[in-house]
Amino acid sequence: MRHQLPIFLLLTLLVIKAHSQNGKIIEKEKITLSDSTMAIVQKADSTLLTSLRNVEFFRITYLSDSLKIKGFIAKPIEEGNFPCIISNRGGTGEFGQWNEVGMAFFLGKLASWGYVVAASQYRGNDGSEGNEEAGGNDLNDVLNLVPTFNEITNADTTRIGIEGGSRGGMMTYLALKETCIFKAAVVLAGSANAFKHLENRPEFEEHVYSKYIPDYYKNKEKELKARSAVFWADELCKTTPLLLMHGSSDWRVQASESLELVNKLYEYKHPVRFILFEGADHGIREYRKTYFDQTESFFDYYLKKGNDLPNMELHGR
Repeated sequence: MRHQLPIFLLLTLLVIKAHSQNGKIIEKEKITLSDSTMAIVQKADSTLLTSLRNVEFFRITYLSDSLKIKGFIAKPIEEGNFPCIISNRGGTGEFGQWNEVGMAFFLGKLASWGYVVAASQYRGNDGSEGNEEAGGNDLNDVLNLVPTFNEITNADTTRIGIEGGSRGGMMTYLALKETCIFKAAVVLAGSANAFKHLENRPEFEEHVYSKYIPDYYKNKEKELKARSAVFWADELCKTTPLLLMHGSSDWRVQASESLELVNKLYEYKHPVRFILFEGADHGIREYRKTYFDQTESFFDYYLKKGNDLPNMELHGR
């Protein structure tokens, strides 16, 4: 027993040290956008190309549960005190992985609005250590970006938002279940019911769920529920207002998943705004400008202007 106590204390100290290192940037490399990326951005959004001149990008390696995780930072070049946004990628493995074009077009756009933006590739991807779990322990790679903002000089860590699309939407829901640190959240076509998703896309069982979720077949129902916000909508932080957007013609994640979640959130009086874009696809490409305008307006309302939460009780004349 006398010999066990020092070992216990040592292990405890190691655990504390590991957690204290979460979010620490251990490598940082500035990225200069290539001519080919600039040409693609020019074709897609010429006004964004001008705005990107005031944004700088970095590829980072940061610590998460003692793992070295790859990620990105996009932030305004000018001096100031800017609110922050964590952006969660969709897909699994290489599919949906951040590349230079996506970084410029999405992270760059958020940063051009006057935000410091951080994004993770998730563990197991792009040279990151560990194994991806599609909504398991890799959630920590999202949450551990919060302390990363402490290392960025013009980041205001008292004002942090979070956003994500598809699988990134699921990661956003999971994050809101764990913490109330976020002042606003935006989700695009987020996966909210894994059971319904599996009905619509049965190939997910073999190519995604069983591939990435540990012991999937032994704990199928438990693991799918753990990744389905419709089953724990009442646990999402009620002080984080949500903007949910979905296209009615989305085949990848059908809009019925968001509709089901919105009904739950309405029942629990969660501050939520929902926009269903008629005839829009998974990325709401038919209404891309409106999608970005709504996202910017929502974040500005809560993060920049610091407006109060709405009154969710029935009221009025």
